[in-house]
Amino acid sequence: MKIEILYLDKFKFEFEEKLFTIYLERLKKISKNQFSQINTLKISHKKLSERLLHNRKNEIIIILDERGDNLTTHGFKDLILKSGTRDKVFIIGSTDGFDKNILKMSDRVISLSRMTLTHSFAAIILLEQIYRSVTIEVNHPYHRN
Repeated sequence: MKIEILYLDKFKFEFEEKLFTIYLERLKKISKNQFSQINTLKISHKKLSERLLHNRKNEIIIILDERGDNLTTHGFKDLILKSGTRDKVFIIGSTDGFDKNILKMSDRVISLSRMTLTHSFAAIILLEQIYRSVTIEVNHPYHRN
């Protein structure tokens, strides 16, 4: 299974991108048995629309939106690690959020918080939660119940 994180806006501050990279590197080190590949990509609205129109059957499209479903950490872990072998594609919106048509093309809409987050903070929190999910799965002491 592959994890892909698509985001529509750029990181505004170097420290945000650095923290994002730290979690990405941690995740890649610990998740070799869970994911065959982990990719992150800045994407335009046009390319995102094209990508969603040609959604392959082996992908689960998960959009992050403040109005989405609230999950617990264990619920999130199950979403990415227990929901079959289909690739998981997470999409983080830009300042203006998502058009309703884009939301309809997704398989799942989840919320990291009911509060509005910058896309860069959402990306960092998402990576941290994916990392946390893997640490739970492999009994690493990072997560404490």
